[in-house]
Amino acid sequence: MKRTSLIAVAALAVIVPGGIYFMRTGHVPAGQQSLAEMNGSALSTLKAEFNRTSANLRVILLLSPT
Repeated sequence: MKRTSLIAVAALAVIVPGGIYFMRTGHVPAGQQSLAEMNGSALSTLKAEFNRTSANLRVILLLSPT
């Protein structure tokens, strides 16, 4: 194998298992709260909290894997 091919294979051997480790579902680091699921009741709770703190700066970040 050429040197570039060996470097690419070695990088993939590190990146792929690392990606699988960090992307597996249900994994939350120690001390961190798990993410909230958005459903009908959670959305109404979010709306109430959002409106309750209208005097403060608020930021909502919604991320989707798709």
